Amino acid sequence: MPRTIPARNAALIARLNPVLLGLSVAVAWFVLWGSHLAGGFVIDGQGFILGRDFLNFWHYGLAAWGDDPVRHYDLSFYNAVLDRLIAGYDYPDQNWSYPPHYMLLAAPFGLVGYNVALAIYTVLGLALYWRVVVRDLEDGEQRIALFAMPTVAVFLLCGQVSALLAVAFVAVYKLADRRPVAAGLIIALLTVKPQIGLLIPLFLILTGRWKVFFAAAGGTIALIGTSLLLHGVEPWRYYLIDGISVQSTTLVDSNVIVLGLMPTVFVNAVMVGVPRNVSMLMHGLVALCAIAAMVWTVLRCRDQFLQFASLIVATLIVTPYLMSYDTLVLGWVMLMLAQRAEMSPVQGIIYRFAMILSPLGVILALNGIPGAPLAILGLMVWLMQVVFQQVQQRQLATLPAQ
Repeated sequence: MPRTIPARNAALIARLNPVLLGLSVAVAWFVLWGSHLAGGFVIDGQGFILGRDFLNFWHYGLAAWGDDPVRHYDLSFYNAVLDRLIAGYDYPDQNWSYPPHYMLLAAPFGLVGYNVALAIYTVLGLALYWRVVVRDLEDGEQRIALFAMPTVAVFLLCGQVSALLAVAFVAVYKLADRRPVAAGLIIALLTVKPQIGLLIPLFLILTGRWKVFFAAAGGTIALIGTSLLLHGVEPWRYYLIDGISVQSTTLVDSNVIVLGLMPTVFVNAVMVGVPRNVSMLMHGLVALCAIAAMVWTVLRCRDQFLQFASLIVATLIVTPYLMSYDTLVLGWVMLMLAQRAEMSPVQGIIYRFAMILSPLGVILALNGIPGAPLAILGLMVWLMQVVFQQVQQRQLATLPAQ
């Protein structure tokens, strides 16, 4: 049943929406300023083809139908492929670091030209985002908030998977108990971004959702088995050796804008000069706390939403390789929380910061200031406050009357 959102929360959401829209316009200006047409593509202001991240996805689709897809894990080969897209144009380097079964998801898009594929991908992503994530929220301001987040602008302009990642998480939440096999198969699809699924098996075991667990395991085995059958062992060997090392390099050797897009304790510590081993230790300690919070929530709280919310937030804290545009789902988590009780002043600050995390992290990084992870860590604290209240209320309800 829909909830009536507290008036102060509704007012806060309404006040922030113009700010979100303004920041989204600023993101669009940053990406599009100076864009032009070349070779049948739109080149954005930084010299990338519009939908730069989808360009990788599309090439996974092309590789799926090729004779030797393993070659693309050689970054010199892959970037030579990109250079040939536009005659005489030295295309900026991009990475090829997803696991080989990503090609299975991308294969249909490789059957059509890039611009058509990007249009289909964008429309499909927006439609699913509306249908699964946005539509169930009860009023227009809440819906506007989820579309106004700057991360949505990144999805539209860069072809990122952020909207589809949010769709997957929310769909699993909605289907886990009603259609466990479908939920498990969606989880299997998430293995193309393995860092996002680190805690899901533990969560399913703790909550006793065995049908979901075995459907996810079976779906994953089917995807990997199909990949091995179609493309052989070599792409997996190269992925494990080269693909993962590319991601590791991105963690510490990227430019300041990319580092600003990574709201993790590890990256922010390295960014301000903390030694890498100490930074990873710091990240590990925070990750253990997040896992403990999720486990405590699952074991002590019976509220399904709070259980899944703790999984989502803990997942985004635990992985050291996280891009801020992967946090779009946090908008849904916070708006669901906002329907339950009036936000405290601190919770209102967390809401503001987490909703603008993509540009906020870059702005902080450009000024040498760490802090982007605090938005996600703050949301975990917010969640734990709500969970603790729920647990206390349940304990009081079980006490015998005096």
